[in-house]
Amino acid sequence: MALRRTELPSPALLALLDDWLPTRRWYPVKGVDVRHVPWIAFALDPPTGAVPPSDDAPRVVLHLLRLLGDGVELVVQVPLVLERAGAAATGGPSRIGEVVEDGGTWVVHDGAAHPACWGALLAASTWDGAAPEPVDLEGGRALAVEQSNSSVLLPGTAGGTMLKVLRAIAIGPNPDLTIPRALAAQGWSGVPRPLAWLEVTWDAEDDAERTPEATPERSAHLAILSEFVDGARDGFDLACAYAGQDASFADLAFDLGRVLADLHAALREAFGTGAPVDAAWLVADLRRRSEEAVASSRALARRADGVAAFWDRTAQRLAGVTRVPDALPRLQTVHGDLHLGQVLHARRFGWKVLDFEGEPLRPVAERTRPDLALRDVAGIVRSFDYAAAVGRATNPGWAVQARSAFLEAYARADTAGVDRDTSEALVRALTLDKALYEVVYESRNRPDWEPIPLAAVDRLLSGNS
Repeated sequence: MALRRTELPSPALLALLDDWLPTRRWYPVKGVDVRHVPWIAFALDPPTGAVPPSDDAPRVVLHLLRLLGDGVELVVQVPLVLERAGAAATGGPSRIGEVVEDGGTWVVHDGAAHPACWGALLAASTWDGAAPEPVDLEGGRALAVEQSNSSVLLPGTAGGTMLKVLRAIAIGPNPDLTIPRALAAQGWSGVPRPLAWLEVTWDAEDDAERTPEATPERSAHLAILSEFVDGARDGFDLACAYAGQDASFADLAFDLGRVLADLHAALREAFGTGAPVDAAWLVADLRRRSEEAVASSRALARRADGVAAFWDRTAQRLAGVTRVPDALPRLQTVHGDLHLGQVLHARRFGWKVLDFEGEPLRPVAERTRPDLALRDVAGIVRSFDYAAAVGRATNPGWAVQARSAFLEAYARADTAGVDRDTSEALVRALTLDKALYEVVYESRNRPDWEPIPLAAVDRLLSGNS
């Protein structure tokens, strides 16, 4: 049996994780006191024939921990590899520390950065088709740039693949698997095709003290293996490089706008659409979120009156639209956290879209509910400002040109049927919503970056796009 339930972490191991977890880039909460409460643990067997069974063989364990605190109820996955002290390969970048238990000293590794865990995850996974025999881990490496999950490049597996070890765990089907599978199944080539995934289940009694997000499925996806886009470059890195040279990004931005419009059309085809958005509800929801952001940021508190006035103007603008049948866009499945770091570009393939989980700090139910496709548009719009700042563009119009080209291409290719003036008003509102979220995030995680979204807030409040 490749995967089985096992014991929860010992007090010594949990104490080690208590110190290590908050230092990780993917850790989903910053600046908030939370407790790490062990919930469920799964032991993974090494791939058949990979490691001779013995008491000194590495242990691979997937720990699911609940993060509990003031307003926080999340589940994170912490995959670990434990090796006997003195065994080979007990150092390296994956090393977390040591614990003494079971009559010996064990070196604890981050499993997402350890080959023993990669092989065990793939051995326990469900494959879309026949699994390669054997799984080749040669040349595998954990990517140094962490985001909300941990990624591993496996060039020798199934012709080249990317293994994503999910960190913030969504209970039930994960949209980062279900959406790309649906898109690939209907022939849309703008997303890497999932090849394998690890899903775990648990008994009902384990839900006795679960978070409100518990669902009848009592299951979760912990890892996803997808096709590797050969020769591709991270969209944000690419944009930063262009910005640093003051080279126009307008053509690539135009192409991205067209691809995003195609993605939204494909999502409508695969998942259908709901009712047109309720304008009054939308403005009220955006206002609520902005009030939460203003309450969490001193910089935004100084702009509270301007933010409130912006929503008053938006409500007035959309009030007239509601009297026109089908003038507002319909709710649909969306990406939910789209920015330039969530797309890849290769000369051979063009743009590819990744990571359909949504914003990791939002509740799962909020991240996965049908939404406005224009929220994805706003995410890319915001990303151009970041690329200009991080890439140190000296041309003040660099981001403006990229933004204008992107929006023009999206508007031309969009098939949702909403008039342009209404779409532009909604994009401005959603862009402000995104910028307010970014201000709070940056103030907690990267204070030096806070001026980037603040500049956008000021621009939007002054009436500029």
